[in-house]
Amino acid sequence: MSSTWNHVSNAALRWAESLNMSQWLLVLLVVVAVGAFCLKGFGSRSNY
Repeated sequence: MSSTWNHVSNAALRWAESLNMSQWLLVLLVVVAVGAFCLKGFGSRSNY
């Protein structure tokens, strides 16, 4: 399990290091959009 986690984390770090500025901007926009969607909620508060 530990070696699998190390392999995945190393692959993710190599991918992150290979991104240029415009790709980082796209990643940032996607993360902000997903965060805003999660903060908005999935239904009406009257249903709770």
